[in-house]
Amino acid sequence: MSYQTLYRKYRPSDLDDVSGQSAIVKIIKNSLKLNRISHAYLFCGPRGTGKTTMARILAKNINCLNLQDGIACGKCKNCISILNGNCPDIIELDAASNNGVDEIREIKNKVSLVPTELKYKVYVIDEVHMLSSGAFNALLKTLEEPPEHVIFILATTDVHKVPVTIISRCQCLDFHRVREDDIIHRLRYICESENIKIDDEILKSIANLSDGGFRDAIGMLDKLVSYSDQKITLDDFEELNGIVSIEKKKEFLSLVENGEINKIIEFIDFIYNCGKDLVIFSQDLMVLCRNMIINYYSYENTDCDIEFLLSFVEKMDEIAIALKESNNLRIIFETKILSFIYQRNKKSYNTTLKNVSSESENNTDSEQIKYDTNVQNTMKMTDDNIDVDSHMTSQKKEKSFDSNSESAESQIDTHADTNFSERNSIIINNCFYSASKDKLLHIKNSWNLLNDYALDNKYGAAACYLSDATIRASGSHEIIITFDYESVVSRGFQFNTQIEQLLFKIFGEEYHVAYLTNEEWEIEKNKYIENKNNGINYQYLDLNSSFKQKESVNKNLNEDNTALPDNSIVDDAIKLFGENMVSVNE
Repeated sequence: MSYQTLYRKYRPSDLDDVSGQSAIVKIIKNSLKLNRISHAYLFCGPRGTGKTTMARILAKNINCLNLQDGIACGKCKNCISILNGNCPDIIELDAASNNGVDEIREIKNKVSLVPTELKYKVYVIDEVHMLSSGAFNALLKTLEEPPEHVIFILATTDVHKVPVTIISRCQCLDFHRVREDDIIHRLRYICESENIKIDDEILKSIANLSDGGFRDAIGMLDKLVSYSDQKITLDDFEELNGIVSIEKKKEFLSLVENGEINKIIEFIDFIYNCGKDLVIFSQDLMVLCRNMIINYYSYENTDCDIEFLLSFVEKMDEIAIALKESNNLRIIFETKILSFIYQRNKKSYNTTLKNVSSESENNTDSEQIKYDTNVQNTMKMTDDNIDVDSHMTSQKKEKSFDSNSESAESQIDTHADTNFSERNSIIINNCFYSASKDKLLHIKNSWNLLNDYALDNKYGAAACYLSDATIRASGSHEIIITFDYESVVSRGFQFNTQIEQLLFKIFGEEYHVAYLTNEEWEIEKNKYIENKNNGINYQYLDLNSSFKQKESVNKNLNEDNTALPDNSIVDDAIKLFGENMVSVNE
């Protein structure tokens, strides 16, 4: 007899053998016991969770001649005929390869014929979402009023692509991802039955990698059995599935935290040349960080840098999305990791610079006091230029060390982009001016339409970004959304063009978006309430003309932008920071 794969050999044949879908098993059992069988079922859920298996069990049970408490006997002629797979009254159709109108019309023509052997003729249509629109239309009437001897069982992994007219004619049962414990229990049973030597640690790793799918988990076990003729080891599992060991993942995390760029490139070279999967590696890094974060908050573990872990998880989520959309996995992975290190070092440098400036205030040396005074005055002038409420243009800040310092001269750019801060302020103002509860409800109710663009080449990143947002308010053409972290908010400014284009595609009208953290939203909301209580009304501001006015003001400056007032403080500032750094309000 030819070899039979494990997932086919150990496929459940009755309801009591089904694991991980207890609610659905109960519904089917009760329907059979009470003889309340629907004329059409729709089984929907992720791949490998038991939809097709349950369809076959249901087809067998409704035709069993000795049904007891909803369970088929497995011994009558009907059960044996169905189990052997040679019963003409059980018709299985794969809609992925038979998705045309002709196939459905053939069903429609034969549906009135009575069963040859069984009580019910059962049509099982797998991956039903793959049917064409014409095929769905051909199926509608038959599905609504089939003959009494016909039952339809439809299965799909993507219920959103099934027309609502089809869904409304079926009894829908949602199959969820199977819990890891249920998968491990089933794998252990198979290993004991097949005398497979394997540790529970590997079974847990298989269950984790299978993402809640029984078929994928059993398939991985089958592959491991073929790979190793002795006891299956963790090394076998990692080698076969392109997985990096936990020790290596911790090593990489440490390299990124310490910013050791050369070693990071060597590490990526190593795992890439070993055939490791960068997508799985990215996901595993997120899981590792997640476990460390939970450990930090649960057990007050102070050995890890929690800010690094939180920001790194965000970056890895961004990388995982980018990898799925790219053909150049290694280049994307390397460049985004290096970008993360650069931004982190830049932030760390600015923090150190502020600390040094703060410490210098306590220096009693007279020259140092003069130096500090000039720095403080210059920084104050610069801060005035980035006041959100004043709607001034953004400034590019550059700082260089004193040329008399013993250390080598270096320079770093810090970009305070207030264009979006000013834009945020105007949008928030206009949103409060024209705020509408009906508009807000409309936006919220339609927000899930973003899912249709999650895999779109142009709008995928914007759609994924918006799906994590909390919608706070909506005006006539404005939306305020919030996030937990400032780093996520700033990412919205980068995607703003795609975001506003995507909103136009979804809602058919132009919307401007303001991006805030949850804390910033509370401040804006309380300020709005206070203003309303004090009788202060908001006035509508023209977003485009506000920026045009700013541009005309900038054009009135000298072309070389060096016309500064004769002031000793300014002169000192120019010596310290250079002419390109200093800007003074007239």
